[in-house]
Amino acid sequence: MNPSNEISGTREFVITPFFEDIITRTLRYLQAGFPIHFVGPTGVGKTSLALYIAKQLKRKVTIIRGHHELSNKDLLGHYAGVRKKEIIDNYIHTVIKKEQEITPVWVQGQLIEAVKNGHVVIYDEFSRSRPETNNIFLSLLEEKVLPLYGHGKGSFIKCHPEFSIIFTSNPEEYAGTFHTQDALLDRLITIQLDSCDKETEIEILKHKAGLNSCDAEEIVRLVTSLRSYGNGFCPSLRASLMIAAVAKKSKIEIDRENILYQALCMDVLNRPMSQLLPKQHPIKIRELILKEILRREEIK
Repeated sequence: MNPSNEISGTREFVITPFFEDIITRTLRYLQAGFPIHFVGPTGVGKTSLALYIAKQLKRKVTIIRGHHELSNKDLLGHYAGVRKKEIIDNYIHTVIKKEQEITPVWVQGQLIEAVKNGHVVIYDEFSRSRPETNNIFLSLLEEKVLPLYGHGKGSFIKCHPEFSIIFTSNPEEYAGTFHTQDALLDRLITIQLDSCDKETEIEILKHKAGLNSCDAEEIVRLVTSLRSYGNGFCPSLRASLMIAAVAKKSKIEIDRENILYQALCMDVLNRPMSQLLPKQHPIKIRELILKEILRREEIK
């Protein structure tokens, strides 16, 4: 978990009509006191969007990363050993007095700090945490109190009126995710995030990688055409950004006939396409990528 005043990278978030609508709706729901849940495949920008929205609320941010070992101890706090203090009195050289003080050390979980002081919490990939861990959010979202299991300093704390939370997750069929209890989903406003439109993806490549419009359009044309072979999400926006960033940094000309550009696209796109078409032979996958690289189809 990571609390911060400044969120790195949010200044570079690219605002287009595609994102403006989602941002406006999300801020409206959060300001009305409801938690938000962004769900969508990897690479569509769920976390970046959540970070940008959190910054607009102008409050401290606490980031929780979901994983299968996350527990109430991480969220609420736990005892981490003891602190020992020993005093030796030898003022009279023939007499030695010893006094020991042993105090258990309590490490406070950051969710407590966030709830008390009205932070914006981003619970990233929350469905990778076990449902029994996420049960703690049921009371927090419904009764606006945080139960303090095993805390020893009261049974609960009241939620700050400006506390907000944004959940993100991949669809449940993704590896490493747990089924989310209906009681938790019923408390969230879920917004489905799909791949951004071509115009937005082009603007992102121009802004983040410093490409001109023509080069950005060519990369988006290629990746979009490969997505059509599957579910429309893979290869993700990350693949486009990788190609754009390496080409810019290494001064590789983005040209269909350029062997260096072809090799770069092969290296970046081979894995996602093999994942998308698992029954295809590796050679066929590479032939397919090359065919799409060389395709003379203008972006619409």
